[in-house]
Amino acid sequence: MTSETGIIRCFNPKEKKGLITSDLGGDICFDISSISSNNQPVSGSLVEFIMDDSSNKLQAVKVRFI
Repeated sequence: MTSETGIIRCFNPKEKKGLITSDLGGDICFDISSISSNNQPVSGSLVEFIMDDSSNKLQAVKVRFI
């Protein structure tokens, strides 16, 4: 697994889920539990993350703000 960068496109605080637009193209789902800080995700924030395809769908894990 390699790290990638992208921008938080949206975040729903009620569902605690959001989307990251990857610099390589495409949108990747993330869960608030994947964020490695106490900061609330905000649209437009630059992040680094790892793509995880071990479950049935692709998602971002180990998300950190940069």
